[in-house]
Amino acid sequence: MEIGDWKKAKIGEVTVIGYVSRIDFYENQIEIAIVGRIKNGIMKWGTPTRLLFREHRLEPLGTLLDDIQDKTTLIDLALMTKDKEWFEELTRGIKKGLSRSSN
Repeated sequence: MEIGDWKKAKIGEVTVIGYVSRIDFYENQIEIAIVGRIKNGIMKWGTPTRLLFREHRLEPLGTLLDDIQDKTTLIDLALMTKDKEWFEELTRGIKKGLSRSSN
């Protein structure tokens, strides 16, 4: 696990989504900056809130965001979290399409 990795965790009936913002190996706690919550199949974005989790409670995000949101929302989230690498990955196809259409 590395800082910046996207993770999900269950808190009761809510699935929270966030990225690793700090790792405390001594206490075996991972700080996650929570940016989204899913309850009853409805996704809500919010200002990042930091919470501590034990590593065993965290799961890889996988394709969860792709499954529930369109790409423009993911691009907005990448911008909001200042995740340049993810932004580049999300917009790669869009940039290729724009460069072809302008020729």
